[in-house]
Amino acid sequence: MTPDPAFRPLADTFAAAVASGEERGALAVMRNGQTLLALHGGDARPGQPWQDDTLACCFSVTKGVLSLLAHILIDRGNLSLDTRIATIWPAFAANGKVDTTLLDILTHRARLPAVSQSVTAGDLYDWDRMTAHLAASATVVPPGDPVYLNMTYGHLLGETLRRATGQPLPALLRTLATAPLNADFHLGLAAPEIARTATLTQDDPAALFRALDEVPDTLFARSMAFFAQGEDFNTPRWRQAVIGSGSGHATARAIATLYGQFIWPDALLSPARQHALREQQAETAHDPILGIPIRYGQGIELSTPPALDFGPNRHAIGHWGAGGAQGFADPATGLSFGYVTGHMDPAMGSSDRCRRYVAALFDCI
Repeated sequence: MTPDPAFRPLADTFAAAVASGEERGALAVMRNGQTLLALHGGDARPGQPWQDDTLACCFSVTKGVLSLLAHILIDRGNLSLDTRIATIWPAFAANGKVDTTLLDILTHRARLPAVSQSVTAGDLYDWDRMTAHLAASATVVPPGDPVYLNMTYGHLLGETLRRATGQPLPALLRTLATAPLNADFHLGLAAPEIARTATLTQDDPAALFRALDEVPDTLFARSMAFFAQGEDFNTPRWRQAVIGSGSGHATARAIATLYGQFIWPDALLSPARQHALREQQAETAHDPILGIPIRYGQGIELSTPPALDFGPNRHAIGHWGAGGAQGFADPATGLSFGYVTGHMDPAMGSSDRCRRYVAALFDCI
C-alpha cells in the first residue's frame, strides 16, 4: 500500500533498515480496524521476497494473543480472575498449587517458570507431556514478585482455556479471534501455512543453547530445558507444535489487528475489560528470567522503555517476542502496531531496530 504521508518518517526508517540489509520483515500500524501503514521488505526465504501474506514466528507475542482469549472468556462469564485453576484442572492441585488462580497466571505469579522434576529435551512440543509436568510440579520460586513464565505460560493458560471450553487451543483461537477478525495468525501450522513461512536467521544460531549447556542450573536455563537441543525455530517440530508461549506465526497486520482488540471501540472485548486489563498488577525491576524490568497488566506487558518500548504512554500495552517481534496498542492514540522480522536480534526486550520504528511512529503523530 502507498504509505499515508503522515507516516512517511516511519516508512523511511523501515526502508533504510531493509536497504542496509539489517532488516527483512514486516510492520503494520492500525487504528480502529483501519490499516494506516503496512510495510514489508527483504527476503522471506533465500531468493523469495517477503510478501504481504508471509508468516513469521512472533515468539512471545503469542502470549498476548492467548491473554486476549482469556479476556474474551472472562467477558462472557466462562472464567473469572479468581478462578482457581485446580477447580477445572484437578490434577493441578498437586504439590501445594490448589490456590493458584487465573490472575496468578496472567500476572506471572504462578511460580512455575520451570518445573520441580526432571524433564527431557523436546518435551516442549508435546502438549500432554508439558501439561502433565506442570500439573505434577511443585512451585519453583518464592511467592511475591512475578517471575516471567517464559516457556510455561502458554501451557498453563492454554490448558486452563481448553478445560474451560472443551476446545483445543488452535480451534479456540480460530473460533474466538482469528476467524471473526480475519487475522492471519496461527498456532500449530499446517502445510499451507508452512509454505509461506519466513526462514529465521541468527548471527550465532548456537549461542542460546551453548549458554544453556554452560550454565544449566540458572532459572533461565531451567525455563528453556524443555526445548530440543539446537532448535533454530525453522524445524517442522517447532512450526507444527502448539506452544502458546511462543510458536505463533503471523503477519504484522494480524498482530496489529489482534492487539487492537485491547483498546479499540467495537472490539472483541468490552470497554470495562479493556480498562481493567491495562491497570498495573505487578512489577519487577530485574526479572530473573529475562534480566529486564517488566510491568504487568492482566496477561500483557506495560510500556517500560527502553526495555519494553511501546511508546511514551505508560498505559500502552503489548508484548515483546524473542528476536525482536512486537505487538502493542496505545489507548492514548488508538494506534496498534505489529512487527515481525526474519533476522532475530539477540537482545532481551525491544530490539534496537524496533525501538527506532517505535520512535519514528510517535514522531509522526
